[in-house]
Amino acid sequence: MKKIFLAITFVAVLLTMYSLNTLAATLEKGSFVLVETKKILSTQTLQEGDTVYFIAPQDTWLDEINIVPKNSIFTGYVSMLKMPVKGINAAIKFKITHITLPNGETHEFDGVITDGKSDMIGGELAPPASYNKMTHLYQSRWHWSGTTQWVPSGDYEYGQHRGVKPGQKLFVVNESPYITND
Repeated sequence: MKKIFLAITFVAVLLTMYSLNTLAATLEKGSFVLVETKKILSTQTLQEGDTVYFIAPQDTWLDEINIVPKNSIFTGYVSMLKMPVKGINAAIKFKITHITLPNGETHEFDGVITDGKSDMIGGELAPPASYNKMTHLYQSRWHWSGTTQWVPSGDYEYGQHRGVKPGQKLFVVNESPYITND
């Protein structure tokens, strides 16, 4: 009788521990979640503060817990927008504030969108408008020699609008831990 009672108690403790472990999962700060958009998000059409949506195209698992199910919707806004100028392309940043799971539950989510390199999309230099021919002299072991190269003149084209295309793979990087109940 004592062995049966101990066995039942042991199984109950194991089940309790397992259920406590599966009740909550934490996506640590700095974690990446794959997302994409269904429409064009461009510096040409958006303004700072506009609402944007991104969709998780696949499940995101943390150990054995599906922490971000497929088709979860990340809601955010345009946090920074710079228009193109001479020599520099436009730039845009997105801030994520909420996640809506496929079952309709909405949770707060503190994150930013990144392309894997930077949280700012665009902002790179525009191409040079013209090039100059320049001679570079160098001395070899026995004599002077030279070569001619085309180098940017210092005059750059007007920058282009930048943005995100439908289906483009991006990431949400959370800036604070995201805790979910399973």
